[in-house]
Amino acid sequence: MALPLPLNEFIRPLFQQIYDASPPILTSLVDQSNQIIAWGWSTTIDLTSSFMSDSHYFRICVLPTGISLALFWMLNIPLLFFNFYPNLNPIESWKIQKGRYETLDRVAWMVVVVVVNQTVAMAISMSQQNYQGLLDLNYQSGMADIPTLGDLLWQVTACCYLYDAIFFACHCLMHTKWLYHNIHKVHHKSKITIGISSAYFHPADYVFSAIAVVLPPLLVSNHVLTSCLWMTVFMFETTNAHCGYEIPFAPSAKDHDFHHSHSFYSSKEYRFVTMGAFALVWDRLFGTKQPVDDWWAKNPNGITKRMKAPVEKDQKKD
Repeated sequence: MALPLPLNEFIRPLFQQIYDASPPILTSLVDQSNQIIAWGWSTTIDLTSSFMSDSHYFRICVLPTGISLALFWMLNIPLLFFNFYPNLNPIESWKIQKGRYETLDRVAWMVVVVVVNQTVAMAISMSQQNYQGLLDLNYQSGMADIPTLGDLLWQVTACCYLYDAIFFACHCLMHTKWLYHNIHKVHHKSKITIGISSAYFHPADYVFSAIAVVLPPLLVSNHVLTSCLWMTVFMFETTNAHCGYEIPFAPSAKDHDFHHSHSFYSSKEYRFVTMGAFALVWDRLFGTKQPVDDWWAKNPNGITKRMKAPVEKDQKKD
């Protein structure tokens, strides 16, 4: 039996009570949404079954990772273009580090590392060991136990907060001396964040950090549809956090941009700042967001082309 079922059995009755007490216009919208969800997933099943002998394997082992990789490049190819042609960039006025861009050599190497990491991730996701593990958890990809609109709302929200907690812990661990200098420092070589910085890691760091991404949906749902939707939300969040632009009405990217430019092991003041994601819940609880807020209050324009950026003490050795 899958671990998340007790959670579903506890929360679903609460949503049912809300549904029963809602006005007809709202219940009608919910019913229509559930019909759309069922139709969309039924269509996905038909499509995957038409060209895969084991479509269940494809849906639980290939589809979630495939969706995230496709979305990653759809979002990041334009950002790469804007890095080299800022005069053609319609969102240039929202750039956080004004007038600062990654070089062609740096970007070329980042792309190589990103592709290697994504290849490793896809290989793990498609492995028979992963497939068997998901089967042991009774992981579903058919119409049975398909999440409703209410299920998806609470499950994806729970994924956001679970990810924030797990990522905060893993990230803090990566900022300890040995792990930072030998593994996590690769990620922090990206001082001017661009979208692909979100996947620019040492391979060991990339796989370790992936725990925070893949574990939440397994804890709250036994259906792959939740994972697919969560991976979509996550990809938008991590790309926004690393994009280098303060986009109106989107979550602020300034905190994580500061983390890349200032937070490294040799910085005693900013060694552990803005370590989480989404609402930075744990950073607020542990006070690791306040130093960043204080810096931005003193430097409202951030790091600009003419401003001397922080340099790691041993950066010249890289």
